[in-house]
Amino acid sequence: MKELVRKVYEETGIPVTEPGIARVIAALLSEGEFWAAMPYAKAPFNVLAETVRQLHERGYVYFVGSKVILTEEGDQWLAKNNIHPLIISTCKACEGKGIELTRFLDLLSAFKLTVVNRPPSIVDFDQGYVTEETTVARVVMMAQNGDIHGKDLLVLGDDDLLSLAAGLSGLPNRVVVLEIDERIVDFINEAARKNGLPVTAYRQDLREPLPDEFLGAFDTFLTDPPETPEALELFISRGIAGLKGPGCAGYFGVTNVESSKAKWRKFQKRLVSNLKVVITDMVTNFNIYENWNYLLDTIRNDIEPLRTEPQVRWYRSTQYRIETLEETVVSNEPATGVEIYVDNEALVYTRKGEE
Repeated sequence: MKELVRKVYEETGIPVTEPGIARVIAALLSEGEFWAAMPYAKAPFNVLAETVRQLHERGYVYFVGSKVILTEEGDQWLAKNNIHPLIISTCKACEGKGIELTRFLDLLSAFKLTVVNRPPSIVDFDQGYVTEETTVARVVMMAQNGDIHGKDLLVLGDDDLLSLAAGLSGLPNRVVVLEIDERIVDFINEAARKNGLPVTAYRQDLREPLPDEFLGAFDTFLTDPPETPEALELFISRGIAGLKGPGCAGYFGVTNVESSKAKWRKFQKRLVSNLKVVITDMVTNFNIYENWNYLLDTIRNDIEPLRTEPQVRWYRSTQYRIETLEETVVSNEPATGVEIYVDNEALVYTRKGEE
């Protein structure tokens, strides 16, 4: 096990531990399939991929498509290292969100109809949108916390089209979207016009400061940022700059898929120490994403499971809620030249020596 941990770290550059790698393997045992194991591995994609590759090189597993199957030697190695399958017991009705949507089926139906011709995800802006059920559950979560009814909502980046679900709910006073992709800006504005929704989208690169008219103007913000540490802090800072003051709320997702525990600690420290907000809620695997069409073209492909299209919704993130305090730091400075899409924990990262 020590040698396996050393090799995974050496190949990925991502800090790993023996218990962490044991959990990755336990997730594989419980699901029997690479993509299905991802939500339960609690480790970055590249750690799971490299662990599987190392197990395969040692003769402990073999592949059938994306299935990862133990050999006899693998069974013996697991027994020697006392590794057992995880016990997965996620609520099927709410998908583990803790949000019940029965009362909101009309909203869900209306939202599905509204977004049926949505722009497809593209790699240029690291896009990948959540399921319609997840989008509506986000609206309900905000409503449950008193953060949307009669309030002004700021959405920073909106390929999920949450702004339209919020508008269709009839809850917010107004919704403003700042989005870099002109296709999405145009789609939101046209859908809002057709449905008479209090929703307006503007094109904005969030590396640039918020326009003055949006500073201190909102009760709540929501964003789904890229996961470099710089992007996480930048998007949250922009959201805070848009809030009216203490007691306002922000919502965003952070994955295990593209963020290690070390990155989580670094990010949480920035939230609490740099921005001086309080984390009030964290719901694991709340955000469930649809599979996107460019996945296999942008990830490593050195083992068979990574050349097989996923058949399950495997990419998920923890939903955070933060709240501003009297001492919360507000910043609206330019962030030109900041890399916001890729680091060594990103899906697009390749192993050393690969082009």
